[in-house]
Amino acid sequence: MKIIIRILAVLVGIIIVYEAIHLIWLRDVQGWATLSWIEKVAEGGPSTTAAPEDVGSFREIQSFNGEQSLALVDILTLSSLALTVLAAWMLWARKRAPSRPGPWRKGFWAGLAVFLGVTSLALSGKLSKHVEISDEAWAGIRAELKVGDVIAYRKEKWSARRELFAEGKFPVIGYRLFRYGHLAIVVDDPKVPGRKALFTSQSKKGVNMDEDIDSLRTHSWESWRLDKWHRIDKERIREGILRCQEKGGHFFGYDFTGMFALWNENLKPEDAKDFGNEYICSTAVVTLLYYGGFESDSTPRRGMDLITPYQVVRAKGRFVKPPDLPKRQ
Repeated sequence: MKIIIRILAVLVGIIIVYEAIHLIWLRDVQGWATLSWIEKVAEGGPSTTAAPEDVGSFREIQSFNGEQSLALVDILTLSSLALTVLAAWMLWARKRAPSRPGPWRKGFWAGLAVFLGVTSLALSGKLSKHVEISDEAWAGIRAELKVGDVIAYRKEKWSARRELFAEGKFPVIGYRLFRYGHLAIVVDDPKVPGRKALFTSQSKKGVNMDEDIDSLRTHSWESWRLDKWHRIDKERIREGILRCQEKGGHFFGYDFTGMFALWNENLKPEDAKDFGNEYICSTAVVTLLYYGGFESDSTPRRGMDLITPYQVVRAKGRFVKPPDLPKRQ
């Protein structure tokens, strides 16, 4: 029994130390810093063989925080969990029992009660709040968003944990593992003139444009802009959106195999009929951009590969002249 308690105490202790380091020194690092290597862009991408004038890249335009950080909750949960683990070690893991076990027992139960209580409140969503912003201020932020801007979503850690553990939204785990957990691109809605929609792919929906840019008001995100956007074929972008809408928009339209890096759909369609049925958010964006004339270095050269949102916006790529669309009758 002591061996099991020791192993559990060591594992929990490692988590506490990591979270404490993340809270104090790595606050600006989203996700797990230990997994940052996964988001590196592979060498030898299309941009390496392109002429300098054909190389394109993204730059960050603006950042917005729609959720309030819960630093106090982090401090309370970490400190109470540390007290619980320390008391458990002193009471049941040491070879030699403490001379005064009473205070340690009280510390164990008090720490456990605080940890469970604060965690339950945080996971219930009662402590989460959206940042209040005036309509005038939001109008200024909204005006900066242009068609073609790629939106990389962040999420406050307790908000992500609530959706993951309390609501069972498994794809939300990406917010805890990587810098960004979701990706979308601002497009003109082909069916609603004047509407700036967010083209993306989501669990249980597949590829869709259900949300417009005003939905960003309650989220945390960065917008990234591709240089030389004028070289993108806008008609092909429109055609790609319509084709994806025809094939997507249902439960099986989300690429769960791609999410687990097992297999990716066709990410380089030359013709509208080449679009696949299943994409994750990041592959939906790079596939649409490819069809419009921009081939990203983040596109894998093999079937088993994972494309994260941060890979898409940090990668360079090359502009190509896509073939003209066939004339409609």
